[in-house]
Amino acid sequence: MSRSFVALSLAVSCLTLGGCKKEDPKSPEYWQSSMEGAKRPDDRVRVIEALRTSGNVNEQFLPLLHAKLSSERKPEVKAAVARTLGDLHHPSSLEPLTAALDPSASDSSEQQANKAVVTALGRIGDARAVPSLMPLLRNKDNYTRIEAIQVLGALKAKSAVEPLIAMATDEAAEPFLNKKAIEALGQIGDPRAIPALLRTLTKERKGVSFYVESSFALYQLGTPAADALLPALEGKDPELLSWAKAQGVNPASYPMKAAQVLGDLREKRAVPSLVKQLSFTHSDPQIQALVRMQAADALGRMRAPEAVKPLSVLVAEPDPTVRDVYVRALVMVGSRDALPALEKAAGSPDWYAREVALKGIALLGDAREQPMLAKLAAAEPGRTASDCKVTGEEGCEDAAALGKKRADLVLGHGAVLEAAQACAGNAGCWSQRLPKADAVMLERAALELGRSGAAAADQGPTLATRLTEKNTEARATVIQAVDWLTDEPAAAKKVREASLPALRKQLEDEKGNSNFVRVNEDLRRLLVKLERT
Repeated sequence: MSRSFVALSLAVSCLTLGGCKKEDPKSPEYWQSSMEGAKRPDDRVRVIEALRTSGNVNEQFLPLLHAKLSSERKPEVKAAVARTLGDLHHPSSLEPLTAALDPSASDSSEQQANKAVVTALGRIGDARAVPSLMPLLRNKDNYTRIEAIQVLGALKAKSAVEPLIAMATDEAAEPFLNKKAIEALGQIGDPRAIPALLRTLTKERKGVSFYVESSFALYQLGTPAADALLPALEGKDPELLSWAKAQGVNPASYPMKAAQVLGDLREKRAVPSLVKQLSFTHSDPQIQALVRMQAADALGRMRAPEAVKPLSVLVAEPDPTVRDVYVRALVMVGSRDALPALEKAAGSPDWYAREVALKGIALLGDAREQPMLAKLAAAEPGRTASDCKVTGEEGCEDAAALGKKRADLVLGHGAVLEAAQACAGNAGCWSQRLPKADAVMLERAALELGRSGAAAADQGPTLATRLTEKNTEARATVIQAVDWLTDEPAAAKKVREASLPALRKQLEDEKGNSNFVRVNEDLRRLLVKLERT
């Protein structure tokens, strides 16, 4: 057994038994003695990590840690000290940490030390660290560069914008590095990044898309981004069109993707162009459908009444997936004028297309639609029997039972229509239904509250409790409803005070959960809005 191991074992035993040394284990002197007694670098790392996890570290340890960081020559030990200082995140650590950076480091252990120091500076969050972090954007170690990018983004470092733009569009860089630079540009929020972000919005490289990061960054930039997206949506940005042609980007990409971001921003100036896109034509039916669908989605989130008439025509679409987008847009706009078209669509020969229209009736109608619902339910067994003759789908071995099951589902929407009659104009009534609501009832209650504005301001925190809904369609509706509701300053204040910590934790807990990746993009946007309000 080595002498250094014995020394470390004695030091740790002194921690637990409170003997061996006269110093108090809660004192810096005690730990200084332990560090001095640990001769090997890995033993010093263990002592420092033991200190870090001991629960004893506080501001009185700062002089010791600063001195250790300055005097220590072994990078792995410096990294351990930096991690401990990061836990304390005290402003006085700024100078010793920046002094410990070595932009020219080439050895892997030195690069790890740099990364630990950058992370600690990020936790301190002092913009005075920016000049020391900038050289690390050129570091040979990608992990150190990524850490520097993230910290510069969090610090909103304007001086980093130009090098980050270069990095975001660097085709020789790893795509992951490009993505991190795009994210940092969104955090910084400088309009100089917009031209580059418009390009990365549609750019793909090595089979990797940068759309998610670019669209979120443009959302963070807000109105200046919308100013640039409007001509992109309308095909009136000649420089962007020339670049897209040279890159082989499909010209329809900008009507699709610009529409999505403008919908996120609820940019009303885009409404006339988006309404025109509902009649967009293309030789490729899939591209035609995608452009129309994105326009419909954006118009729905903006609750644009101008869209009701053209959308009512489009709900005749036989493809259930495409129809669902049009029906959802009509539901978000919230006009009863769409109900005749939905009733007609509910007679479609395909059950899945019928089901979409039936849900739309439940989310828009009230007790006046009960006779319609009863009529549609009565016709369902016959329609199911006809479906089964054509499709032979699952369940068709007993078409009568399947038809009854579907008819019962149709009649089940009656509870939502009854609630609409009972709660008409009463936000508190809808709020009371939130805790126990199933998915469809939850969507209806959320939509009603979201559209109620100031009248539902007090119900915002209750509505926000359903942001954890597991059904992704219902969660998406709740997110949109909270977003609408928080346009009212009083509602935004209440939701922010009641929900921000839980919302941050939810996003962290669900990170990487494939079930919620797409819907939580909207949740992230809601978080940005609440933090800014």
